[in-house]
Amino acid sequence: MNKRLKIAIFEPSRGVVGGGQKAMAKIAAHLAEKHDVTIFTQRPPEQKFELDFGKACIKYIKPNKQFLAPLAFLLKKVSGFDLLFLGGFPANLGSIRNSKSTPCITLCYSPTRVFYDLREHLKKCSTRSGQIKLIFKTIFLRRLDYMASQKTHLILAISKTIEERVKRYYKRKSVVFYPGIDSYQFKKGKYNNYILSVARFVSAKRVDMIIKSMEYVKNKKIQMYIVGAGEREKEYRALAKKYPNVKFLGFVSNKKLFELYANCLAAIYIPIDEDEGYVPIEAGASEKTTIGVNEGGLRETIINGKTGFLIDNVTPQKVAEKIDFLANNKKIAKKMGKEAYKYTRKFDWKNTLTELDKAIEKLLKIKAKVK
Repeated sequence: MNKRLKIAIFEPSRGVVGGGQKAMAKIAAHLAEKHDVTIFTQRPPEQKFELDFGKACIKYIKPNKQFLAPLAFLLKKVSGFDLLFLGGFPANLGSIRNSKSTPCITLCYSPTRVFYDLREHLKKCSTRSGQIKLIFKTIFLRRLDYMASQKTHLILAISKTIEERVKRYYKRKSVVFYPGIDSYQFKKGKYNNYILSVARFVSAKRVDMIIKSMEYVKNKKIQMYIVGAGEREKEYRALAKKYPNVKFLGFVSNKKLFELYANCLAAIYIPIDEDEGYVPIEAGASEKTTIGVNEGGLRETIINGKTGFLIDNVTPQKVAEKIDFLANNKKIAKKMGKEAYKYTRKFDWKNTLTELDKAIEKLLKIKAKVK
């Protein structure tokens, strides 16, 4: 793309920074190197996160209190831009009002699960009135979410797992785009006697199972380091205190995280049907293997038995078995770490951002012909 473009980005705002937020920040910084980029976000300016948006200009969208907060992106109309790049829900709703005038690309982390798997979420509502409220809210937002998926001109799915979900729920084709990592930031270190868990503290990440697995680990030299933040932090901290071989670190800086990856024996990441999963990629960049689960996107970021382990029907006991195996076979752990390093090279941002540039250029050429 030789032409300097004006690009608007709708960035989904969440209290805890995860892989999706890191990906959007990296994409924004990359595009801002050659184009004029403006990011629209609901993230309050006073919130301080370790997100680098590069040269992009950031504008705050204040949620309208008369509506549901997600509707701020639906109501936001932009003009004078050559491209609108949208993150996941609710940022993706921006395509509904803007797709007629501006080419739109949506980066889909996953169709929002509560919209398409309502039964699991209804179980969490203790009252009948709460269930009814959730049903009506979900039906309304699901219609908007589906409408947005039909209006956007290109959907980038972050894994083959998400590509399948897009086809199932949105009835649309998408292009697989793997968010990457800056592998140069990761260091290679020692293979110390700790397993590293990096995950948001929410139920879907199974951090509680990771903590409980240490009850069954036979090798008494091994410790579990727990890194993350989220709504269940208080609960997980209390649980971790029951196990002397669990070290609860909570939120850490990027610098500290790279150090922890560099010197762990292995990483562990066992989420429920994960969309893609950064942890095996980040661990691999430090020549470390990962204990994972045979679900979702982890089947794309881990080669079972070669770069890591994919556990079927995961339990604390099965997790403990893999931990003991690696603890008692450090040569194998090192060998698997080296294989993980080779495999994760394809997930480097240098490679994935080149593919993004090609996708944008192709879309703009198609839209230009239509005009």
